[in-house]
Amino acid sequence: MIDPVATFGWPVSIALFVATAALFMAVYRVFVGPTIVDRVAAADAIGNTIVIILAIYAFAQDSQFLIDISLLLALISFIGTLAVAKYIDRGDVI
Repeated sequence: MIDPVATFGWPVSIALFVATAALFMAVYRVFVGPTIVDRVAAADAIGNTIVIILAIYAFAQDSQFLIDISLLLALISFIGTLAVAKYIDRGDVI
């Protein structure tokens, strides 16, 4: 079995750094966003960025469990974004 950390050490570190920087930028937009739509888009970006960070970390640790968790989080984030968008559009979710 290939050790991903030994093989891809610095590219994984750079990818995690870039994803973390993107996460902080999205968190800033959630707090400062001028409209609710900007805040919802930023919250969706936070969910997607966390999924990316989990996937990169799962690759670095060679963990299938973390891949499953990241897929579940992506599904929950998608459904949550749809629910919030429907609430903003119509005023109710159901």
